[in-house]
Amino acid sequence: MTGDIAQLSTAAKYYSTFLLQLKCGGDLYTGQGPVCQFNSTHNGTCSADCIKGLEDSSTYCGCSGPKGQQCPNSPKHIRCCLDTCSQELKMDLGFVLDSSGSVGPSNYQLQKQFTKDLLGRVNVGPNKTHVGIINYSNLAQVLTSLNTDYALDQKLRQVNQSIYYRSGTNTALALQQADTVFSYSNGRRPSEEGVTPVIFVITDGKSDNVTATIQAANVLKQKNIVLVSVGVGIGPDLNELYAICTPPANENYFAMSDYNALDQKLSQFTSKSCSEPVTIPSNSTVTVEIGKDKYRFLKVEITLIGKKILITVTLFNGNVKLFHSFTNRNPKDPDDFIDYEMKTGDNDPSVWTRFKSYFQRSSTKTGTTKNGEVTLVIDKPDDNVDVAYIGIKGIEEENKFEVKFDDCDKVDCSKSNASITKLSIMLAIISALFIL
Repeated sequence: MTGDIAQLSTAAKYYSTFLLQLKCGGDLYTGQGPVCQFNSTHNGTCSADCIKGLEDSSTYCGCSGPKGQQCPNSPKHIRCCLDTCSQELKMDLGFVLDSSGSVGPSNYQLQKQFTKDLLGRVNVGPNKTHVGIINYSNLAQVLTSLNTDYALDQKLRQVNQSIYYRSGTNTALALQQADTVFSYSNGRRPSEEGVTPVIFVITDGKSDNVTATIQAANVLKQKNIVLVSVGVGIGPDLNELYAICTPPANENYFAMSDYNALDQKLSQFTSKSCSEPVTIPSNSTVTVEIGKDKYRFLKVEITLIGKKILITVTLFNGNVKLFHSFTNRNPKDPDDFIDYEMKTGDNDPSVWTRFKSYFQRSSTKTGTTKNGEVTLVIDKPDDNVDVAYIGIKGIEEENKFEVKFDDCDKVDCSKSNASITKLSIMLAIISALFIL
């Protein structure tokens, strides 16, 4: 960095992006860290928390589950996290596991263990996260479907019974089978229920038919299923795995040095699963339940001509806050971000520099509440964006509500009790002013 301190926030953003492109890490997903004592009964991992001034610099930061104390001998923003998803999480989660000959029996066991460990963190249950798992080589074996074996112990039992085939890498067949498993007739839930469909595709090599594999992946992506590709070792075809995953690749492709690294990145995969927004078309309604200080993230498709969209939350019980952004996939309450204190003098422990951000956060304004409704009108910026990201935070202990999205071309937004917020193009470039 060659600029002055006022440019720190912008520099941090672009440095993180640069590191991502090099596949060297640097993102703000909750990453694996040294084990810390979370409380009297649970350990956690030390992970980077959200810093004021960097709200729009990353898809997600902070703990995906409960947050403990500052980690020992670390900056203030390094927290102890117990990385389990919030209790209201609802996902249709899939795994496509590589059991080809190049994997090897010991690595195959590591892959199975990673799958079981991640399932233990994502709130598996009848009205929560449903899981479909496909094991493949030349053949594709459905270990469990979305609409069967809802309990966690049932899912774990099915993973234990999987077969190591030791043959070819027919990834196309596995993805075609995933299309069947993730069909509505076989248990996939509609987005109107606030359910996110995500499939992890894990492989250590190039598929037998790259063209067919990419075509099968495109079928799933066209159905708004998020594909996350995981390449292990030096064997995977990067062009193929970039093409498989949901764009952008720097968010949905993960490179692992070997199968042991899957365990090291478990917290990062947990955060990815917990923070993925639900894709919602405009002019639709979603019913959601969340607990106090918990979030649901939604991605709303903007198809309007008038460049305004009305968000109306009808409360059945409790209360919520609304936040939006066109750049950050997980907009959150500014109160959930911390001020970062950095020690500046080794010889004088009382000397600290406190960094605070003072730029306008239009993207985190909340809507107004009246008569059991929270409403917000957002203006689409002039640049080329086709989705808006919405964060909904629970205020009371139990919050149940209905979220409706309307194009202002089709409804009269001027008569709503809406807080009109504008997001200028300048918010696409993070700027912050830091003072001592």
